[in-house]
Amino acid sequence: MTAVLDRPATPAPDAAATPAPRRAGARDGFLDTVRAIALIRVVIWHTLAVAVVSWLVAAMPAMFFVAGSLLARSLDRRPWRELLRGRLRRLLLPFWVFGAVVLSVLVLVQRLDPSPETALHPLSLVAWVFPLVDPHGSAWEAGWASAPLWYLRCYLWLLLLSPLLRRAHRRWGLRVLLVPLAAVFVVDFLIRNPGMAPPGFAVAKYYLGDLATFSFFWVLGFSHSDGALRTVDRLGRLEWAAIGGAAAVVWVQVVHPATLVVNDSYPLLLFVGVGWLGLFLAGERWIGRATSHRFFAPVVAWLGRRSITVYLWHPIAIVGAYWLRAEFAPGIPRVAVLLVVFPLVVVLSVLFGRVEDHAAGRPAQWWPGRDDPAVLRRWGQRWGRWVPRRVSSVRSMVLGAVVALLVVDVVVPAPAAAGTSASSASSASSAGAAGAADAGDSLALPPAPSAKPDQVDFAGDGTATSGTDAGAAAQPAGGAGAAAPVAAASAAAPSAAAPSAGPASTGDGGGSSPAGAAPVAGGAASAATAKVQAAVDSWRSARGVAGVQLGVRFADGSQLVLVSGKATDGSALDPSGTFPVTSITKTMTSAITLQLVHEGRIGLDDPLPAIGEVPGLPYVGKVTVRQLLNHTAGVQPYDTTPGYAAVKGSALTPQTALQLVLHQPLQWTPGSQVGYSNSGYLTLGLLDEQLSGTGYAELLQQRVFGPAGMTDSHLDVTPTAGWAGFSAGGVVSTVPDLLRWGDALYRRGTVLDKESLGRMLDIGNRFNTGLGAFPVCPCSTRNGVKVYSSIGHNGGQATLQYAPQQNLVIAENLTESMWTDHLTQAHVAELLSAVEKAAS
Repeated sequence: MTAVLDRPATPAPDAAATPAPRRAGARDGFLDTVRAIALIRVVIWHTLAVAVVSWLVAAMPAMFFVAGSLLARSLDRRPWRELLRGRLRRLLLPFWVFGAVVLSVLVLVQRLDPSPETALHPLSLVAWVFPLVDPHGSAWEAGWASAPLWYLRCYLWLLLLSPLLRRAHRRWGLRVLLVPLAAVFVVDFLIRNPGMAPPGFAVAKYYLGDLATFSFFWVLGFSHSDGALRTVDRLGRLEWAAIGGAAAVVWVQVVHPATLVVNDSYPLLLFVGVGWLGLFLAGERWIGRATSHRFFAPVVAWLGRRSITVYLWHPIAIVGAYWLRAEFAPGIPRVAVLLVVFPLVVVLSVLFGRVEDHAAGRPAQWWPGRDDPAVLRRWGQRWGRWVPRRVSSVRSMVLGAVVALLVVDVVVPAPAAAGTSASSASSASSAGAAGAADAGDSLALPPAPSAKPDQVDFAGDGTATSGTDAGAAAQPAGGAGAAAPVAAASAAAPSAAAPSAGPASTGDGGGSSPAGAAPVAGGAASAATAKVQAAVDSWRSARGVAGVQLGVRFADGSQLVLVSGKATDGSALDPSGTFPVTSITKTMTSAITLQLVHEGRIGLDDPLPAIGEVPGLPYVGKVTVRQLLNHTAGVQPYDTTPGYAAVKGSALTPQTALQLVLHQPLQWTPGSQVGYSNSGYLTLGLLDEQLSGTGYAELLQQRVFGPAGMTDSHLDVTPTAGWAGFSAGGVVSTVPDLLRWGDALYRRGTVLDKESLGRMLDIGNRFNTGLGAFPVCPCSTRNGVKVYSSIGHNGGQATLQYAPQQNLVIAENLTESMWTDHLTQAHVAELLSAVEKAAS
């Protein structure tokens, strides 16, 4: 890079590496080809979502580099206002047509099935007009229509900032790149250390990260347009590529990013982008010749004419292809889906491409190039005869909209949580895995396009999860596409004497634990009380949460229990008050099952025997105990079955809930995918009763509450509309009791033997799921072992986590669910991180 900054602008000695100067107004074959390659790679990546694909051509850096180079040339020739008007027209007209189709579908779905999952927020609709923030729809579309639109938002911001960036570039040259370069690493550091981030950072982090990363390549495109990069010969460009690749490898080895997906780490994306750009530039002359090749020229030209249309509509083509696979050839490998995706992309581009022609001020054509005398003519004459020559633009758009409406309405999968009752949604665990590769729905879709992991990762592939049965949509992220963030209240941390802060204690909080489990007085808890209280107060204020009950058990055996804020009705919070722990119950069910396995009552990999309480379960003998425990069995959640709507107003028992799945096939081949299922854990509870001859409530008392010293916990058998509870989420407890449970289970080994606990906490699989335990990330792999920030389980409002590095057990309960639009798992992960830091 230094050589680029310092060398005079003289012709490069290696003429073979540098193309001849372009004529004014001539197309740049190199830029057109690079953009075409990037578009193809985007479609492949979104179709397969395999980490290795993200390393093959850095698509987004390439696309922003091309856009910056083309824009610089236009900026030098046209007035800014005229240029802005033209670019906005080219960008927004196709986007508006796409948005009209998508929103029509979402409104129709909301009318047919009013629920939180289909709800559209009126303020979010503004972004569908002018996407300065990411447009997003309802949870129903699961990000497949909205998540990739982050690209338009980032492009629009860079377009608006271009006069400033161009002026800075003309003054300082490539030295201006030092600003976005530094910003990339600052944003990445704060993302990986959320406890150190300023208030409001969580809302804007991906906006800032996208702007920093892609402005680097945007400005680099300016230099390409100016000819400054011609001072670097082919060897220098190859060195540039080698440095980028080496830096990427070093970053992976030293920083251990949560996943090996390039798009999930801004520095990694920067390094890989620089590496690939160096390779492209090293072959610039050869790549530029593609536009004169008999086969490649039409492909490059066609994609150039339909680039916006392809980008907007390719996710719909992907969903359609996976639907066809599920219906007609479910056994074919995922890579074969590409053979269907690309033709569907072409069809949608034919139907909607005329809009892009109108937006660019070109004659509208169904098949671009059919009437052109240039390189597209032969291709257009060959393939264009299959489409009509004279159809009005209005008719083409109407026809395209009808087809797209049918495709989206038929095949876009609702998240597995869609249709769940409010009580079910608020009680569901955070351990779901929808959004993981091949997870959760019958189409076996990969993660939504541009989805990216947040600070919490229960899915195991790096994606923040909505979870089958979890009651919330996935948390997309920027860099590769973020849903529009919900503004969070921002406030400075209150003082230690803040009146909203509740009492803190280092005592047991009620009830004593046997076998030396009672917390000791003083110790680390006393020393950390003020810092933990301040951290909780600050987080609660910033996130606008009414109240928090929180407890920490330290390595030395001391314990801290505190509250911050008040109950939603304004009353004081009781540090030892009871609350439903909902899906944290699954950790208890898992422990009981593993005890029975250890006792030889059943094998972990034995097929599920017939359940006497619910005869005729279709998955008996087809799934194993292990698969039920780690949510890979494919058992459909009872509250997503067709029959659930008729009974969701009635109280459910485990038996009546499982009756709903009697006629439902498994969602996938057991063990091949992961998807969170309450039905699976209801089955395990009934299995435990059958194997032991003891009711589940008594099993809890004998095998969980008693050994852990949990004197204030019980199984709630109160009938609840639409919710079965029981072994999937029926326990009521307190923060002190949850600390006792976490201490007995994860630290003292009084509940499970060492081997069984190891099985529970083993996430060394491609799903990152333990047996009733899920990691909270950032995660990494060290010496072949996966390392996580903490591990445990979430409920609707509660969390129980064990942080092994600090040897802490943390339990909390909030006054609102972490499955609302206001609060997400990522926000709770921020709280956990802040508490871990304050307590260490």
